[in-house]
Amino acid sequence: MTNFNFEKLVDVEYLLENRDNKNIVVIDARGGMLEENSLMYDRAIVVDWTDISLLGEFGGEELGKLLSRKNYREIFKILGIESNSEVLVYGFTMPDRGFGDEGRLIYTFDYVGFDNIKIIDGGFEKIEKLGFNKNYNPSIDRVNVSSVEREAATDNSKSIFTEELLTLLDDDNVQILDTRLEVEYNGRVIYGENKAGHIPNAISLPFNSLVNQDGFIKSRPELENYFKEKGLNKEKIQITYCTTGVRASYVAVILEELGYKVRNYEPSFARYASFGEVE
Repeated sequence: MTNFNFEKLVDVEYLLENRDNKNIVVIDARGGMLEENSLMYDRAIVVDWTDISLLGEFGGEELGKLLSRKNYREIFKILGIESNSEVLVYGFTMPDRGFGDEGRLIYTFDYVGFDNIKIIDGGFEKIEKLGFNKNYNPSIDRVNVSSVEREAATDNSKSIFTEELLTLLDDDNVQILDTRLEVEYNGRVIYGENKAGHIPNAISLPFNSLVNQDGFIKSRPELENYFKEKGLNKEKIQITYCTTGVRASYVAVILEELGYKVRNYEPSFARYASFGEVE
């Protein structure tokens, strides 16, 4: 059951109750991780985080950067999202699978100013049990937004990039959070970064540690205690990072809801590993 009291979080019963609501758009955020013929919710559209971000080479400053609001207005039109729409988004069920892609969509939509978007708590494992499934066909189910000429966001106050980050590494008013898996923090290279390890003095806060074994986001008291145990201070700015900014976005959304001041390092460790010192 859902434990986290958050207006941008609903359970699968909410999806069931609103199955025939024409104003609801359901997004399967698993995107590129879905294999053809995988099961998905039969009324969902598939959107990958790369479909709605600026792209470039792995390790580049542009990879993972948000687009302009103009771009998102064009994308919303293609996705069938209108001003009165309610968007429900899900990913793989954590902690065993998933990368927090649903949080990345919340982070993105928040930038656009679209507030009526909610995560379906528990992920696809819970949705699958409703029985409204179909086999994924990439050519039909993944929405093509390639017609949008992408422009980078220039006014995202919740983001941070490498040049500024490097000036803040020794700032006592800043805490840097590594949201990758603990094994990545400790030096395992999984996704091809140029260096192993982590940003100096970063705190390990794995993105999937924010959910319980049933795949639901933990309760507010559990999260508050966990963050305090990790040494997080609400008076300081939290900078989240992962490999390309997706898992970090998920953590950023939850931290912000709990009253933390957060900025997301969008190019993340894939970029940092080419420039900065590591531990």
